[in-house]
Amino acid sequence: HGGADAALAALAALVGGLRALEAGDLSIAAFGDAVRLLHPFQGSCPSEAQLEALAKRFTFADEKTRCGALLDRALEDLREARLRSAGRAAPLQLVLLVSDGRFDASARAQLRRAQRDAVDAGVAVVLVLLDRPGRDSILEMQIVAFDAQGGVAISPYLDGYPFPCYVVLRDVRELPETLAAALKQWFEFHHAA
Repeated sequence: HGGADAALAALAALVGGLRALEAGDLSIAAFGDAVRLLHPFQGSCPSEAQLEALAKRFTFADEKTRCGALLDRALEDLREARLRSAGRAAPLQLVLLVSDGRFDASARAQLRRAQRDAVDAGVAVVLVLLDRPGRDSILEMQIVAFDAQGGVAISPYLDGYPFPCYVVLRDVRELPETLAAALKQWFEFHHAA
């Protein structure tokens, strides 16, 4: 499955980049029907060998993608990490979410709430959208909505998107530049807050 390969390649590149930046604590979770914590905060990024073992635990076989549950779990884990670092400088906290970015209307509402909760907690959420060029591209998708009178409204899928900070990644080889753009958005977001 090309999406699974792209997601794992993106994860490897993200972890490698964060390791090179000495970014601090890192946690990795898989999400689908349920959220599975694969690498809890342990004070270091996983080694390449650990990351290879983690990659085998991603199944990409779930029927649903419960991104809202992932964000709720991530925010709770980050809150606990902040409490553990009490007395030291407040950590900068970032959730890098790798996904195809396709969420139904009810998930969008939950994601908007989780995004507001993240902002209130001082956590930046950056979505790395794995996209496919062509007709299946998220940039080409549209949403059809019906009003009370039965009228139809068509709008681009990304209008009203629940994540203000996202980057579209079409080629995993572009991830270093994409990660740089995502981190730039994160720093801008953090300094504006």
